[in-house]
This record gives sequence, C-alpha cells and structure tokens, in this order.
Amino acid sequence: MPTAHIRENRSKSPRPLIGSLPAQLARIAAASEPGAHQRNEITTTAVQALQELWENATARAEISQELVGKLTLVGVGSLGRADMGSRSDLDLLLVHEPQAAQAAQALAPHLWYPIWDAGLDLDHSVRSLKQCRTIASTDLPAAVGMLSVRPIAGDPNLAFETSSLVLADWRSAARTRLPELIESARARTQRHGELAHQIEPDLKECRGGLRDAVLLDALAATWIADRPHGDVDQARAELLNARDAVQRVTGRHANRLFLSDLEEVAQVCGWDNTAEYRAHLGECGRTISYALDTTIRRVQTALATPQARAKTLLIRGKRSAPRLRSVAEGIVEHNNELVLLADSRTRNDPVLPLRTAATSVRTGIPISPSALPSLAACPELPLPWPQSARAAFLHLIGSGPAQIPVWEALDLAGIVSAWIPEWRKVRNKVQHSAAHRHTVDRHLIEVVSRVHPWRKELKDPAVLMLGALFHDIGKQEDVADHSVFGAERIPAILGPMGFDSRTQHDVALLVRHHLLLSELATTTDPDSDEPIERLVEALEGKRDLLVALRAITEADAASLATDKWTTWRATLVDNLFQRAKPHMKVRS
Repeated sequence: MPTAHIRENRSKSPRPLIGSLPAQLARIAAASEPGAHQRNEITTTAVQALQELWENATARAEISQELVGKLTLVGVGSLGRADMGSRSDLDLLLVHEPQAAQAAQALAPHLWYPIWDAGLDLDHSVRSLKQCRTIASTDLPAAVGMLSVRPIAGDPNLAFETSSLVLADWRSAARTRLPELIESARARTQRHGELAHQIEPDLKECRGGLRDAVLLDALAATWIADRPHGDVDQARAELLNARDAVQRVTGRHANRLFLSDLEEVAQVCGWDNTAEYRAHLGECGRTISYALDTTIRRVQTALATPQARAKTLLIRGKRSAPRLRSVAEGIVEHNNELVLLADSRTRNDPVLPLRTAATSVRTGIPISPSALPSLAACPELPLPWPQSARAAFLHLIGSGPAQIPVWEALDLAGIVSAWIPEWRKVRNKVQHSAAHRHTVDRHLIEVVSRVHPWRKELKDPAVLMLGALFHDIGKQEDVADHSVFGAERIPAILGPMGFDSRTQHDVALLVRHHLLLSELATTTDPDSDEPIERLVEALEGKRDLLVALRAITEADAASLATDKWTTWRATLVDNLFQRAKPHMKVRS
C-alpha cells in the first residue's frame, strides 16, 4: 500500500493504544522510586501496547495469516534488556523470512507511523534473517544491540532463531571482533571522559556508564572470558535508576546529569544528601570501569594465547595442578595475574595487602580480582606500622603511573581506607571547578604518579611522595582553607604509619604551602627579593623542600583538565625556583 494512502486513511482506522503509551509510562515512572520493578512494568506495558499495535497493523495491511507466521517483531537494545525508562526510545526490528519480504515492507508503515504519531522515539529496521546476520557482522553497535532480543509479536520461533544465530556468529567471530570492540570503548572514553570524575557526567556514554555495562555482557557472551557480577550488577542498576530519575525530572530522553538537576534527581532516588549521592554514582562508575578493565585484560590474554585455560600436566595418566610462579612471599602469578597462596600464615599477615601492591607495581602484573576479598580480610596493620609496611607503601606511591590501576583496585576493595581512614573523606568527592578533571582522591593519585622523576633529586624522596599524595587531603566538607586544614591533619595520618616527627613536620609544610611557589611566581615582581624571602620562611630554608615543592607544583598543574602548566607558567616558576635555591640550606 503506498505511504501517501496510509497517511490519508490513518485516522479512519481504530486508534491503537500505542497512542496513550507515553502517558502510561509517565504515570508508572511517577508512581514510585526508580528501580527494576518500575523498568519491568514499563517494559511489560510497552510490549502489550506493541502487541496490540501488531494486531491492528497486520489487519490494516491485510497480511494473510500464512505470511504473518513468517514475520516477527522483536525488541532490541534497552527494550530487549528490559532496561527501558519512561522516555527511552523503542528499538524495534521487523524480521521476515525470504518469501515474506513484500509483506514485511507493506506492514512496516502501519507499525512505525502510529509510534511516531504517539511522540515516541523510534529506532526501526526491516530485515531478513540473513540481513540481520550480515549487519551484525559489519556494524558493531548493531551486533551488540542484537545480543538481547525480546520477542514481541509474530512467529516466536523466528525470533528465537534470529537471536541464536546472531549470538552464534558473535561467538565464532569473537577473536576478530573483540579488538574493534575494545578500541571503541577506548575512543568513547576519550570523547566523554570518566563518569566518576566528570562534574556533569553522561550516565550512558561516559567510561563506567551504562554502555560499558552492556559492553561487559557482550564480552561475556563471547565465552572467551567471564565478567564480574554482584557489585557490578548493583552498580548498573543504580545508574539505571539515576538515568530514569534524570528523565523524570527533565521530562526528556536525556542521559546527562547536570548540576542544576542533581538535587532533584537525588531526591527522586531517595537520597537526602546530594554530595553523598554524587559520590555514590562515582563509586558505581568506578566499579563498572574496573570490571571492564579486568574483563578486557583477560580477553586480551586469551587472544594472545588461544589456550587461555590453565595448562595442566599429565603424570601417570592423572592431571596435576597447574604450575604457579612464585613472585613474593605468599603471592604467585597465575594467568598473568597475582593471586594468593592458600596459606593461613600469609592470609593472617597484616602486611600482605601492601606487599601485594608493591609486588604488582614492581612486576607490572595486575592483582587478580579474586584476590581482593582475601586481601581486604587480612588483619589490620598494627600501630605504628612495621618498617616493612612503610617500605612497601613508599614503593607503591613511588612507582609513577604504574600505581594508578593498582591503587584503584585496592581502593574499590576498601583496603586504602583501612590504611588511611582520612581517605574516606575525599573518596569520590567531586571538585566543582572547571579546572579539575578528577575527583579529589583520583587527583591526589595523579599528582603523586607525576612527581616520580624528581625522586633522584632528593635525599629523602619519602617527603616528596607523601606531600604529593596528601597535598589536597584537606578538601573536605565545610573547610575554609584546605591547605591549612590538610597540614593540620598530617600528624594524624602519618603518625599511625610510623613516620618520624621530622617527616611529619616536613610533609605538613609542603601541604600547607603547596600553592605558594606558583602563586608567588605568577603574582609578584620577578626581580624582587620578596618572593624569595617568603619561600625561605615558609619552607624553613630547606632546599629539599623547595625541590619537592617545585615537583608538586608542576604535577598539580599538569594534572588539571585545563592545561595550567603552560610554557609561561613553567618559565616563571623555574626562574623563582632557581633564584631561591642558593638561599636554601642543604639538609645534613
């Protein structure tokens, strides 16, 4: 039937209930807090409306029952996964057998136009089973979307066959498709940033967002590597709740959480404290991001070694346990990850988590996620820490960028907060400034990872590393001057770790004055003696502290979102640094 004729006569046909679907979905969304029950009800309501639309459309298109049996309407994407929100679009696929191609083309307008008339967003296509497989083999987003197929109407066997064949193709071509999938995730991160660190994150597209959660399922569907469950599933559900709340608050098909909507979105999701809710979403993003990193790493290991399973030896017809390479006391390498020996002595060792972290950065071998619960269950470190614990901690924070993924894994497991209770007050804390691109805790790790090249310039590099790690620890709630407050907290942080009073004092000086060198260099007369006198006084004339402050100044500025470490700033800072150096005394 010509499209023009359909448009002229649509009003003469009984109006399907699809027309009231937006209002129904809005009522469901407004009736309760967002959650899985709400999304299931939305999905069920949408499917019922589409089933009625199917009955009306096949009748209006005058499709014979024989041909109807060779067609199927399926939902993919969020509809296929039962992840729909009240403003989500409908991802629909009309699949036909070869002999029903004309019938499918005739039916399609009767399906699509009522949906458009209802004001619903629609992503639609008409394909044969062969075309589905062809598209999935060349279009990565389409392939991922078709991994979740929900039969709606028509022949359920054809829907099942479509899902089964696309999934089988995905698995058989996994080794050639996975590099593309991994690269797409990397490119998306560059475009949208990380959900945990963005001030106004896109809950779907950011690293650690909903698209990455779907990507985890796609990776697991290859059967090459499984994905983490438990916390990851809960994190995904929380992000879906946030997305649903954003759409309810804004009344739009939106995924970005703007600061102007944050308070109302938090309330819809049952949170009274906006800052705590934003930190909670950051934790969810970190959980998904870490799970994706882990799964990708295991997939890449499998791609590099086709026999990904642990090799076993046949001895007298019996299989022996796989050989494990010992890398440190109580720690072995297995499948390119660090795991723990089943030894009660090492499991009861309070230094084991720090020793494992130091071993990971030393060897470049990541800690297995399976080892993290055991590490978190280790006894608390005695106070003050033993020397071996301090040495391992300094080795970790002195390892440069290698520490970032190790620290992230340990922090998500709650181990870092057990080492440093003050860390809890800055975890996932968003900095409401366009200059910053990281939360406070991640910014601290970024800075300490960047001062690594300066270690050789100092007699005691520990002061530099600790000063960099804690320079912004004072950025806590209701603090007027984070530099002063942070410096006051240093003895309470470093004392239990067993660092001596001189180290505590020097680190406190760096924290108190970590902005001073840049401020003096850019705001005072470059030929004046005043900035030199102020530096000498603030740093008590200690040359090592001046060198450490120079390193922290550069690392702090270079880690910001907007590149604050310009040639102009570097020149001014270096000029003041070199002028002040002769006035400082070398520590004996």
